[in-house]
Amino acid sequence: MTFTIFIDIILPIFILIGVGAIVDRAFHLDLNTLSKLNFYVFVPALVFVKTLDAKLSPALFGMVALFTLLHITLMFGISWCLFGAGHFRAERPVLSLASVLSNAGNYGIPLATLAFGAQGASAMAIVVLVQNLMTFTAGLWVMDGGRSHWRDMLIGFLKVPVVWAATAAIALLELKVQVPAPIHDPLAYLSDGLIPVALITLGVQLARSHLGAHLRTVSLVTAIRLLLAPLVATLMVVAWTAIAPGSLGALGPVMVIAAGMPVAVNVYILSVEYERNSDLASQMVFLTTLLSAVTLTGWLVLVKVS
Repeated sequence: MTFTIFIDIILPIFILIGVGAIVDRAFHLDLNTLSKLNFYVFVPALVFVKTLDAKLSPALFGMVALFTLLHITLMFGISWCLFGAGHFRAERPVLSLASVLSNAGNYGIPLATLAFGAQGASAMAIVVLVQNLMTFTAGLWVMDGGRSHWRDMLIGFLKVPVVWAATAAIALLELKVQVPAPIHDPLAYLSDGLIPVALITLGVQLARSHLGAHLRTVSLVTAIRLLLAPLVATLMVVAWTAIAPGSLGALGPVMVIAAGMPVAVNVYILSVEYERNSDLASQMVFLTTLLSAVTLTGWLVLVKVS
């Protein structure tokens, strides 16, 4: 089963990542344009279409969002305490955010689509939504040392298109409005484009990263992101199921996989913006993404067997 999961789910993802790295070496693609296409076009289209297709109830939507928020809070508390000691303290903001924010967009949504279908992709899209909320509010505050004004954080969050895509989809589901084919079909085409474009973009980003002098620190964050975070999510799913049976539906495994994704590229973007050791952030994205081929295969085996 392990080999089948690796071949059917993980390998196709890394082949597309490899294509992105190879093409970037040959043509030096415009990474900024690719990132904007993902952020402003493909991800909102997928969130809108998959939310409609999966027909997640508002209650289930809320449960996934609450689960994600609680997991982020737990992981932030653990990492903030851990990195408050010794030589880690100087890089505490970027290390803590790297331990909390996962690449649920470029990597997670394609993986969830292949592993769990439309409902899994929808759940992962909710994770992206909550993570964007945290990134452009609390994340900005942490990176800026608490100097960001709440109004600036709110404006930054409201500029995130996936927020509006999810809101529109939920409203249409609640109102039982059928989206006309001339509108739904183009959005579906854009939604289908996310997997190759997002993974090629990730390949370009990785092609420009490298491991350097921070290997010990990066290795610790890697262990937290790829092993501890999904373990915490697994324990949360067990406790959640015991307290509120059936409230997560069949999405428990998706939450574990979402928690085990590599470090989010947003951590690198924020580190550049606020001059918080972007080289360290780049290395964390690079190593966690490479090793996730092994760890995510293992987590997928565990959640699918259980």
